[in-house]
Amino acid sequence: MDEQTYKIDEGVRRAKAAWLCGRETISAQIDGVGEIIQVPLSALRSPKAIIEDFGPRGADWGLVYRGTKRGDTLPPIVIVAGAGGIPISDVEVQADELELFRQRYPSDS
Repeated sequence: MDEQTYKIDEGVRRAKAAWLCGRETISAQIDGVGEIIQVPLSALRSPKAIIEDFGPRGADWGLVYRGTKRGDTLPPIVIVAGAGGIPISDVEVQADELELFRQRYPSDS
């Protein structure tokens, strides 16, 4: 039997952070209402392919990732039934290329 899949309405960063931290499930609410359930990360589909690790949205990613790694309780993600989107395992975290260059080749000044 095929596993039920869900599209993430809110919480792509929380889901990706949980996946990167080795979690198998995440707290979620269907349509943002009702009881909080545990959903397998493998059942989640993201509407976006990339999470930015720089700029204003990168700060959000950093907070979510560090909180997840520490084991903080974060709000449940919001999901809807459906198969559209990208598996959370395939969502990329895109780093700031200029910052990576600066770290690799620091200036002598």
